[in-house]
Amino acid sequence: MLDRADIRLKGAHNLENVLAAACVGMIAGSTAQQVRQAVSEFNGVEHRLEPVATIKGVAFFNDSKATNVDATIKALESFPGNIHIILGGKDKDSDYSLLNPLLRERAKRAYLVGDAADKIGGQIKGATPLVYSGTLESAVHQAFDSAAPGDVVLLAPACASFDQFENYEHRGRVFKQLVHSLVPVTLGDRT
Repeated sequence: MLDRADIRLKGAHNLENVLAAACVGMIAGSTAQQVRQAVSEFNGVEHRLEPVATIKGVAFFNDSKATNVDATIKALESFPGNIHIILGGKDKDSDYSLLNPLLRERAKRAYLVGDAADKIGGQIKGATPLVYSGTLESAVHQAFDSAAPGDVVLLAPACASFDQFENYEHRGRVFKQLVHSLVPVTLGDRT
């Protein structure tokens, strides 16, 4: 009914979501063509592995909704490697060491921000090089400066946003603004 290439969303967890939605659509009376069209046109939900831009070959993804370790694991699993991940915010009494296997395997660097930076750094030390950025703005600039074409800069903080932002939506909007401000971009051209 669907080709994997028709699904624009990243991650195995989103593939499962699309398949579940397709089944519900078919049960509700949609045709296979209608399901294919809906899936191929769906770009995802804001702040959930949302593609922001590709600048000088570096792809930026906003997963500000990844406010816990499990969601960050799903985000890391969505890319094969070359990830510059931005972690941190307000701690939720989490065990960040659970990120270590994927950080070792897929991350080039972790940029730590917010109140939880020291705790996260202590629990993931040795899994990937760490950069204590402090703020999201610094992290975005440092990640972009370090990234090479083909790399991914991923905001998947594993924390709440309330130390520096109103909520995860606010954090995600600020991330997108920071990304778009990295280089002058003409309307319609974000490469």
